[in-house]
Formats: sequence, structure tokens, C-alpha cells
Amino acid sequence: MTLDRKPAHLTDMLGFVCEMRSLMKGVSLADFSKNRVLCLAVEKLFINLGEAAYRLGEEASKTMPGVPWRQITGIRNILAHGYDQVAHEVLFNTIINDLPAVESSLRQMIDVASPK
Repeated sequence: MTLDRKPAHLTDMLGFVCEMRSLMKGVSLADFSKNRVLCLAVEKLFINLGEAAYRLGEEASKTMPGVPWRQITGIRNILAHGYDQVAHEVLFNTIINDLPAVESSLRQMIDVASPK
């Protein structure tokens, strides 16, 4: 018997998104950029988000539109492997501008994927 981990990975992703959005509530880009601990926390949450997305698998992500899967795993790879210097402005803007829609999509997917 194979356990379907999809609901757990989606729930993990939602948790990481909500935590990032909560951490950034009321924080300006200037304040974010100056707060090393907050930057490191957000970087780690992006890594975790990308890892959970990766674990869903390419086939699963194809059946779930509304989430920028490649961008999420791409940010994870950049942060985890240190390909480039981290652009905190990009992370900040992603949290503020993109994660609300991702959160909404994940909530809908969890409703569909979770056993009733």
C-alpha cells in the first residue's frame, strides 16, 4: 500500500507561505533588508517551500494550475546552492505580490486533495 503524501506536502507548502506572509506583515523592504535574522528565516522558508513543491513531483504539479511550480523550486535551488547572491528585494516582492495568490491556490488544492 502506497501512502498518498500529496495532501501533506500541500499542507506543508501552505504553512510555509502563511508563515512568510505573517513574518512580513507591516515590514518594509528597507526594514527587511536590514534584518539579517528575518532574511535568513525567509530564505529558509523559501527553501522548505521549494522542497515540498519538488516532493509533489512534476506530474502532480501539472495537474494543479495556479501555482508557479518552476519558480518556487527555482528559488529553492538558488537559495540552497548559493548560485547567486540573494536578492532580498526579489524575495520581498515575491512574498508581497505573489504569495497571496499561491496561498489561495494551495487552499483550494488542499480542499480537493484531502480525504473527506
